[in-house]
Amino acid sequence: MEITEVFRIIEKQLDSTNKELEFKKDKATDESISFSGEKGIYRIVYDSSSSIMAFECAYENSENAEFNTISRSLFDAESYDERDAKSLANEINDEITSLFKSRKKVDLDKIKMPKAVSRTKAKNGVVSYDTDSLANRFATLYPDMKDDIRANIAQYGEFLPETFFMEKGSARIIDVIANGSETDVKKLFKMLNEVYEDGTNEVQDIIGVTILGEMKNDPKLMEVADKYMSDYMSGPVHEINKITAKNNSLTKKLKNPPPYKPKKKRKGFMQNALQSQDLNNR
Repeated sequence: MEITEVFRIIEKQLDSTNKELEFKKDKATDESISFSGEKGIYRIVYDSSSSIMAFECAYENSENAEFNTISRSLFDAESYDERDAKSLANEINDEITSLFKSRKKVDLDKIKMPKAVSRTKAKNGVVSYDTDSLANRFATLYPDMKDDIRANIAQYGEFLPETFFMEKGSARIIDVIANGSETDVKKLFKMLNEVYEDGTNEVQDIIGVTILGEMKNDPKLMEVADKYMSDYMSGPVHEINKITAKNNSLTKKLKNPPPYKPKKKRKGFMQNALQSQDLNNR
């Protein structure tokens, strides 16, 4: 199936929802299709180099609108069929209904920044640096990105580190490694080394793969990083970059993580008790 046929099926499936939300087709090319309205813009973009379709949204309708990637899916022209296209359209339908139907403008200043754990406690092994700590320390270095972190929290109800760094944070860090002054690079790696060495496995994965894996074994970037990386972090980062430099099924999976699913709400004590009583009475 051709990608243009996938777009045609998606457009047809979303017709009623687009009318309800007052979205109209903005433009379509061989590799993208977008819809816009007063509430914002959403689009499906196909990257032929990675065979990935990305569903992206922006909450303003302007030329400079900033898009957030909501989900990604692999597209295999040989195996993709009408059922797959309709399934994708249904997923997108659920997303745009959730994102745009009752959307209210969020005051980012009212959203609290993630908190960092105590440096002293982390060094003494009492606690470990977590992804909230990484976000907090990152924002201390780059205050202009606080709103991007708050926007991530506003969109998902919690801070999603992998999404934030894939979409925003990693690009800033790679730019500092490539173009920053010696002082800027030292400050960056001082923070990364510290959080990595005394961090959880999750935060180590974010730093090693999602952030520094974006160097993709570039000789110039690796040379700069080698000057400042700690011995503890250097080995894993080198091994990761040998992998991320390649374009294979594994790197495609890294670029195409599972879509975000909100955490299930815990049932209260009374709700659990009533459910248990109901089961016993059956």
